[in-house]
Amino acid sequence: MLRLLLFLLLVLPCFADSPLTSTEFWSAYSDVPQVVKASELKKLDASLDEFLLSKVSIDRKAALINALGWDLKGQKNAPHFRAALAQKYSGDLDSQLTADEAFCLGYLTAMDSYNKAAPALPYLERAHKGRPHSFTIAIVHALVSCQVDSNYDGWWEVMSKVLDDEQLYPDLRGRARDVIIDYMKPQ
Repeated sequence: MLRLLLFLLLVLPCFADSPLTSTEFWSAYSDVPQVVKASELKKLDASLDEFLLSKVSIDRKAALINALGWDLKGQKNAPHFRAALAQKYSGDLDSQLTADEAFCLGYLTAMDSYNKAAPALPYLERAHKGRPHSFTIAIVHALVSCQVDSNYDGWWEVMSKVLDDEQLYPDLRGRARDVIIDYMKPQ
């Protein structure tokens, strides 16, 4: 019993203090059927792949990925999406990705293994370079950066840079933005 209690005391703070697992902003998009489907399935399927590969706005793609959630054992949605991308492209997949595709692959990678999110950063940085004025891309990049950096004291500084950047286009619904800010803002 004592071992279980000690385990819970060590593990539960990881869940409580996780930018990726604690910012469920997808609910601001509950009017989007694909987002609701993702929240129910927790796994990508062909129709959700199609949605992520379509011309749909980046905030809706982010909401869908956010709705897929996370699992301590990993989701394996990033490899699934990589396979969908491989069907779309031949040859060197990574060199052909659009900014939106790099964003989706990066965010899926982070959500699949939120305790080891660093491999997602190169994809998110590429997406940010490709779409430097997207608030959605910038804020998700910031969330993943905070997830990788366990220095809680520096999280708000990272977020503030995004929130204060007047060059970013507000392409994320206000309620979704509020969910992120409410969690990340220092108490």
